[in-house]
Amino acid sequence: MEQLVNEMAASIKAGQALPKMPGDLSLDDAYDLQKAVVVAVADGNVSGLKAGMTAPAGQQAFGLTHPLIGSLYGAGALEAGVSFASGPGVSLECEIGIVIDADGKPKSAGPVIEVPRMAFHDDEDRTGINLTACNIAADRYILGEQQAVRDSYDDINVSLTRDGEAVTAAPASDALGGPHAALEWMLNEASGRGLAIADGMLLITGACGGIHPAVPGHYVADYGSLGKIEFTVT
Repeated sequence: MEQLVNEMAASIKAGQALPKMPGDLSLDDAYDLQKAVVVAVADGNVSGLKAGMTAPAGQQAFGLTHPLIGSLYGAGALEAGVSFASGPGVSLECEIGIVIDADGKPKSAGPVIEVPRMAFHDDEDRTGINLTACNIAADRYILGEQQAVRDSYDDINVSLTRDGEAVTAAPASDALGGPHAALEWMLNEASGRGLAIADGMLLITGACGGIHPAVPGHYVADYGSLGKIEFTVT
């Protein structure tokens, strides 16, 4: 297992395809492997947690019946206005991020674009178990401006455009019923999986409008009164 962890961590750091995965992992095995991989990749710099596979369609495609939880790499934090290259498996997700205190209570919330990178060795490895093991393809994220936490996000709709053309549009409730419900699920799941929380952590609550390949172009993610995030993919 140590060799697999080292190979996975090296692949993630180098932006390369993952090694061939074992075919007999259980979900508990996968979460144990995830923890070891995060330690090897993050080198102590875990900036938060991420919810993944929050949509039923995505769960079905990966043989799951539930969402997943993983960790955010602090080294993957990007600022709005950033330009980065596309590549195999590099994708985009519009999410709402919540900054918590040491007790898990929300301190602020705002737009986040997750930039995951899914690069399995082959199609046979594209399973929910292996996705769990590789930390739900965590790589980078773009943090938008944070605001005071609202009682409700029912009026928030999120749209993403590329060079002025629509990519996706969805309500904030698209991810686990909305930020508050998603935060509750994430904190419960983190506790059950032994994932630590700490003051100032960022919890990104799932994709609003699905996952989309990072096709080159200039993007604008519009979160209405929550603000916008602009970035460019080359």
